[in-house]
Amino acid sequence: MVWETPYFSYAVREPPKGCQLCVRGEKLVLFTTGACPRDCFYCPLSETRRGDVVYANERPVKTLDDVSEEALLMEAKGAGVTGGDPLVRLDRTVEYIRVLKEAFGKDFHVHLYTTGALATKKNLEKLYDAGLDEIRFHPDLFNPNSKLFKVEIENIKNAFDFDWDVGGEIPSIPGQFERMRWYAEFLDNLGAKFLNVNELEFSETNLRAILDRGYRPISDESAAIKGSLELGLKLLEWGEENTSLSYHLCTAKLKDAVQLKNRLRRMARNVARPYMEITEDGTLRFGIAEYDNLDELYEFLVNEAEVPAEWLYVNRAKGRIEMPEEVAVELAEAIEGDVRFFIVEEYPTFDRLEVERVPLP
Repeated sequence: MVWETPYFSYAVREPPKGCQLCVRGEKLVLFTTGACPRDCFYCPLSETRRGDVVYANERPVKTLDDVSEEALLMEAKGAGVTGGDPLVRLDRTVEYIRVLKEAFGKDFHVHLYTTGALATKKNLEKLYDAGLDEIRFHPDLFNPNSKLFKVEIENIKNAFDFDWDVGGEIPSIPGQFERMRWYAEFLDNLGAKFLNVNELEFSETNLRAILDRGYRPISDESAAIKGSLELGLKLLEWGEENTSLSYHLCTAKLKDAVQLKNRLRRMARNVARPYMEITEDGTLRFGIAEYDNLDELYEFLVNEAEVPAEWLYVNRAKGRIEMPEEVAVELAEAIEGDVRFFIVEEYPTFDRLEVERVPLP
């Protein structure tokens, strides 16, 4: 039976543990490199992540401590290791997995995505010894005549020499049902546990390649591609009857409306300052004042406007003074001149992406 989860996704049998934690926002996203042996037309990576860079969620990683700190801030129960292909920088990836396991214990669940191109027994053994719990293969399924695809398929077989959960992860590309069905049968025959299917979406970097192949978004408001969700459901219905795999169809709505929101809420609890309100969406809402001379403005607010100093925070990096929303509203009504007041909403992430700014009169 194909059933709809509470997270706007669809499943056959029980989704893999990595997915169960991810949809609840409990997984750190550990991006260990943008390097990859392939160049898939549907790759959604932004330009800033196509190089050899490392991120823990939105935080650029410079040291091993950065990864652990980000996991603590979001109270992570696990990590999803991704790229690029993490095996392109195997030693780095192994080190991060080992550090997370040592810091948070064996129950800290780590899953990893790979093309399979570099999944030799020797490389997989390093990942297994570091504590990897689950591995997901995404071979060049839609280019079956390539030499690389043949290497990937052979390497996938190596993963079954180790005691971890093995599965696949592929996009649902309209017109490719036969290839998707072939891969499900291949995994099932090997004894894999699951196949995850992702609704195809466009991004700034893959939009032209997707449009050139005749695919179109379902609406002007959505990045999801027409026919992708329906094809994914068709595969799940077929797979339930013909394989013993578990399936999870991850929708665009899940990623946008559930997974990210849940992760933001977890992080907001730990990073919000006393003057910030945590919204239902997990953003931080508060007031700000902007002025050319922040020190002068701060002295005025404390000494002349009699605002308690503990209600104010001078954010020099962003050139503003932060405060409770209601204080900003009152000050905006009382103070004339060049001081500019706003109500802002920001993500509680490392980059503090601003999602809304409302000027106060």
